[in-house]
Amino acid sequence: MRVVTGLLHVLLLVTGVALAQTPSWTVGVIASSSGTYADVGRPQAFAAERSGAALGVRGVFGTPLLVDVRDDGGDPRRAVALANELADAGAVAVVCCTTPAATAQVAAALDARMTPHLALAESDLAGRFWSFALVPDDRARLTAIAVDAAAIGKASLALMTLDTPFGAASEAALERALADTGRRLAGEARYPAHATVLTPEALWVATREPGAVVVWGLPNDLPVALDALRRRGYEGPVYARAAALPPIALRRLGAAGAPMRDANDLWAGVRSAVAPAVLAGRLPPEHPHAAAVDAFVGRVLGGDPTAASPVEREAMARVDDALLWLLAALEQVAALGLDDGPVTRRLATRDALVSAPPALLAAGAYDAADGDPRTVHWNGLIVASVQ
Repeated sequence: MRVVTGLLHVLLLVTGVALAQTPSWTVGVIASSSGTYADVGRPQAFAAERSGAALGVRGVFGTPLLVDVRDDGGDPRRAVALANELADAGAVAVVCCTTPAATAQVAAALDARMTPHLALAESDLAGRFWSFALVPDDRARLTAIAVDAAAIGKASLALMTLDTPFGAASEAALERALADTGRRLAGEARYPAHATVLTPEALWVATREPGAVVVWGLPNDLPVALDALRRRGYEGPVYARAAALPPIALRRLGAAGAPMRDANDLWAGVRSAVAPAVLAGRLPPEHPHAAAVDAFVGRVLGGDPTAASPVEREAMARVDDALLWLLAALEQVAALGLDDGPVTRRLATRDALVSAPPALLAAGAYDAADGDPRTVHWNGLIVASVQ
C-alpha cells in the first residue's frame, strides 16, 4: 500500500483524535434518470440504487453507508443545486453527472465546496483539484489500440478522421500514444463531417500500406469510411471508436478469437478498445478484471449480463466502480480515527483516493494522482474484435 501523504498528514497532525464511534457516511450520486438524457441516466441511477443497497449493508467497518441518489432531469443548473444540497447535508463525496455540461459545472461547484467529485461523463476537468474522471479520454483509448496493434504484429498505423477540431485532437492523441512506443503515424487522411463518399481518402490510406488503420469518427461517418477502405482493397485490421459502433457491432464484440472475414459484413473484424464490463460473460476467468466484472454483474444485474446492453453495462459499471473505489477510501479514512467534521472527512477521502494503489474494477483500471484529474488508464481497457 502506498504511504498516505499530503493533506492527510496535515489532518493527522491537526486532529490526532480517534473517536469511539463514527457517524454514518453519505455519498451522493446525481444522474439524469428523467429528461432528455434518461437513456443513459436511468441505468446510472439504477446501478447506484442496487450497488448502494449492497454496499450500504456492508458499510464502512460496520458503520452505515448511505448512497443518496438524486435526479437532475438533464438540467446542469439542477445538478449544481443538488450537488450543493448534498455538500450541505454532509456528503463526503459526489458521483456525477450524466452529461459533460453538468459534469463541468458540478466540478466547479464542488471544487468551491472542497468536496471530492467522481465524474461520470467525459469533460474538461483540467485544474479541478477535487475532481476525478471515471471516463477514459481518447489518449487512453488510442494508447490501448497502439499497444494492441504492436502485439498482433502491426507496427505501422494510419489514421482516418474528421477534418474538424475533433479530428485534430484525435491525431494529436494518437501521435502521443505512438510516440510512447517509439513509433509515428504512417499517414493521415481527413474528411468532411458529412461526407457520403470517402473513396479518394481511403485510396490514399491504402496505398501507404499501413499495418492497421484507425478510423476515429462518429456513428454517421464510420460506416462510410469502413466501406471505402474495403472497396479500395484494404484488408488489414481496422480500429474504431467504441462510441461510434452501432449496437449490433457492440453486441458481437468478443475478447478473443479471430473472426472470419465476410465481404457482406461491414463490421466483421473491426477492433475497438472497450471497458471490461462491455464484455461481461465473455472474459476468461483468469483475466485481471474478470472477478470485478462478475461481482458487478451479480450486485447490479442479478447475475445476468444480458439483462443490460453493452452500453448500459458500461454506464452501470462506472457508477458501481465509483462507489467501490470510494468505499475503499472511506475505510482507509475510518481506520485513521480522524475527527468527524465534514471538511476533515472530505480532505482525508481525497487524499485516500490519491494514495491508494491502482484499482482494477469492472469499467477499467483507476489510479489517481495529484495534479491530474485523469484516473482511467489505458491498460484497464480491452481491445476486442467484432465476431
